[in-house]
Amino acid sequence: MIQKIAFIGVTGNLAPFTYNELIKRGVQIKALVRDTNKVKQIRNFPKEIEIVKGDLSNLNNIRELVNGVDAIYLNLSTLDPKAVFQPEIDGVKNVIEVAKEQNIKRIFHVSAVTAAFPEFAQGAEISINTIRKIGYKLLKESGIPCTFFHCSWIMDTIEFSMRKGDTLQAFKPIRHPMYWLAGNDLGRMIANAVTTSDHNITKDYIMQGKEAITFKEALTRYANTHKPKLKVQLASIKMLKVIGIFNKKVRMVAKMGAFFSNYKEEFRAEQTWKELGEPQYNIDNFMKG
Repeated sequence: MIQKIAFIGVTGNLAPFTYNELIKRGVQIKALVRDTNKVKQIRNFPKEIEIVKGDLSNLNNIRELVNGVDAIYLNLSTLDPKAVFQPEIDGVKNVIEVAKEQNIKRIFHVSAVTAAFPEFAQGAEISINTIRKIGYKLLKESGIPCTFFHCSWIMDTIEFSMRKGDTLQAFKPIRHPMYWLAGNDLGRMIANAVTTSDHNITKDYIMQGKEAITFKEALTRYANTHKPKLKVQLASIKMLKVIGIFNKKVRMVAKMGAFFSNYKEEFRAEQTWKELGEPQYNIDNFMKG
């Protein structure tokens, strides 16, 4: 049974959904944090979480983190594809090295559907996903039993990534629907896996919501839940590419839009739902969870 877990990525936007659920289940959490000021800025950050100040690039920091834990939980992201140290590659290599050295028996890893099923992108590629696929392969071939959570689009990104005041901003055209999943469902399902699943084998869970809807429909329906109703602005990918010539952030948004413009996701979550429970939320009510 997993009683204490090392958590890497605790200051990420999706992390609270998981660590709050784990704490409810009685799982102790020890978190690696590079910038402790970020923790102070997180509203209602649980006092139960033990903080280890350190960096994923430092093997001794990782050793301190995993001392006394039963498993490691990775919730990593790629902020700069050109950075010398990539958390989802170099960081994963360091975690694997220390995990083997310290005889850690389980690693949990939050990934994306596109890492497990790159064919959904229909030939498109983006550096973020290329890096993610390498990290996934490293863990898969590490010899350490791993549990992977391959996520579709998370509904909560509409609020924390696409909302600018009274306006929701995204890109078009996104031709096909996607199986949006609520953060609360994600956290509950991950906690179910940590506390109940067989930890002796490697598992791939496909984390998808019940309803496949397009970007435009998702944002429109979410906008309609507000009073007054939020505005929806969908910028063309072509326009974003032009603006991106002068703006690094917009350039990355344009690349994301191009990657997903013809993305065609298939439903693959039947087994996940059998083992971890079905999603409960939709676009209309996920913020009420």
